[in-house]
Amino acid sequence: MQLYALDTLAVMLAGTVSPSSGSMLATILSACGKAEATVMAEGRVTSAWDAALANGAFAHALELDDDHRIAVLHPGAVVVPAALASAEAANASGLTFLRALLVGYEVACRLGEVYRGSLFDHALHPTALCGIFGAAAAASVAMGLDRDAFVRALGIAGTQAAGLTEWRADGSWIKRLHPGRSAHGGVLAARLAQNGFTGPATIFEGDGGFFRAFSHAGPMDPSSMTRRLGDDYRALGTAIKPYPCCRFEHGAIDLALEAAEGGLQPDQIEAVHVRIYRTNVLTYHKAPKNAVDAQFNVPYAVALALVRKGVRLADFTDDGIKDPDVLAMAERIDVTEDAGFTAKYPQEYFVELKIRLRDERERTLLSDCPSGDPEASRYRNNPDLLPAEVRRKVGALLAECGFAERTLALETCVAGLARAPNLLELSHILGSRPTKDERRLSSAPAGSGRRGS
Repeated sequence: MQLYALDTLAVMLAGTVSPSSGSMLATILSACGKAEATVMAEGRVTSAWDAALANGAFAHALELDDDHRIAVLHPGAVVVPAALASAEAANASGLTFLRALLVGYEVACRLGEVYRGSLFDHALHPTALCGIFGAAAAASVAMGLDRDAFVRALGIAGTQAAGLTEWRADGSWIKRLHPGRSAHGGVLAARLAQNGFTGPATIFEGDGGFFRAFSHAGPMDPSSMTRRLGDDYRALGTAIKPYPCCRFEHGAIDLALEAAEGGLQPDQIEAVHVRIYRTNVLTYHKAPKNAVDAQFNVPYAVALALVRKGVRLADFTDDGIKDPDVLAMAERIDVTEDAGFTAKYPQEYFVELKIRLRDERERTLLSDCPSGDPEASRYRNNPDLLPAEVRRKVGALLAECGFAERTLALETCVAGLARAPNLLELSHILGSRPTKDERRLSSAPAGSGRRGS
């Protein structure tokens, strides 16, 4: 789990530079609780649940946090903040923290696989609804709860599950709140359970439980929760995101980058047609309405890759989405939802890019699994490739967000977590306030972001 810890902790720290994170931080710091857990770049300044709230929102602010393909959710942004805050407050060891991550990821991912993305069809955000159970599980392990208290914590977590997808209407920041709110609720659930507060053991399958509340009479696979439990670790199928935008468009970006890096120039392109699976999340209009909309807009993302040969954090800002060259390319890109591809989703993320050149030649590219996913073909014969990509991503991300001097220390600390008696060193690295140089760098727009960076 060190790989996921390193990625999410770096994304979380970098996420403090997002405009939405400023509002979150001001809210938390205006009413600090007991100083027992670390808020990124602020130190141990507040309660475990409020630290989890802030850090969860930071983790999702850049759209760079990890993602599980089949569960169709972001486990790290919820589980890591909950586990970190709870482990700090309990003075737990590094190994306990890692165990908390594994259990939390496993619970969230298995519950997500029950729904396989169908919650989006009903305006519900899987990361928020399923993630709170992962957060409660992680917090319970970090705090050393026994079996009965663990079960109570899940029951308490379930009644707090919430998260709507209406952010798509106007580009508001509520999606970024969801992981933080679920991390907060998970920590609260574990603490209540620790103090004897009760929660139903039938929170999933009961008549008034989660499955009934969120089934909408649609297909579900409840057996995913326990199938080969303890043998097949679904958590380890979690993917690392290389691009700061919706995971559903990463396959199209991969293909566009492949074409661009192969020498294809924008002025050679007459038109591009993208065939993709249906998700009820992506948008296909030609120009982003706002910075958040840009993170989910397929023509814009493909145009970025073709024109810039990279997809950067700065491309998803209010100024970045106005680039005339990128917008002109986006005008030439059409998207079709393909029924055959949709039938394979979410087991496979099929995307086809058909590029028609001005000289009337055509080029067709196909992807069934985007980069960053452990099951993508590029990693099958090279087990060292994904960890190397994560390290490059962490280094580049922290550098462009003003935290370059912490990169080596963070990597070394995370690598040694299994032997660490506590999380004091990790807390110091993550919680140290920005220096003058870091503040100067963080005020500038973030820069590069290529595949594997």
